[in-house]
Amino acid sequence: MLDDAQAERLRACARVLKAPARIVLTGEVAPGAERALSAGAGPGVEVLELVSGGAARLDGPIDVLFIGPARRYRVAVDLFERWPGRVVPGGTLFVHGAFATPPLTAALLRTVGASRAWRYFGREGALAEYFRADLNQGERVLDAIAQIAQLPWFARQLARRRMRGRG
Repeated sequence: MLDDAQAERLRACARVLKAPARIVLTGEVAPGAERALSAGAGPGVEVLELVSGGAARLDGPIDVLFIGPARRYRVAVDLFERWPGRVVPGGTLFVHGAFATPPLTAALLRTVGASRAWRYFGREGALAEYFRADLNQGERVLDAIAQIAQLPWFARQLARRRMRGRG
């Protein structure tokens, strides 16, 4: 579920897109994500929510990609290997469940997080934001540090979840 700040972050990103543009949502899309992106999108900005297995039915570039959490590591890796490469340079990737769910976080750090093609911008709770870029070695190191700095928050989320499970 998206909170108000996360929904506003999605709306704000969609608001700055100029037509023609495409927003794609895939994975386990959080309730409200498509609504928030559509609310921000202007005329000529296409918003598509794809169901699992819809990869082959979409041609062309993506300006904003939203990937929802995956419960299994292999599914998350598949999402990150299949979709982010289609985002245009300067485009945005949102990952819901980042630094909150272990399978998704591990897959994210292994693929997008370790790639020179993505710059970590920040997060709002479990909604992480990346920009498509071409990072040099120094920028990759700084980017890795920024992502590693999120791990204490990740550990706290896991601990809270475990404590709630015992109550």
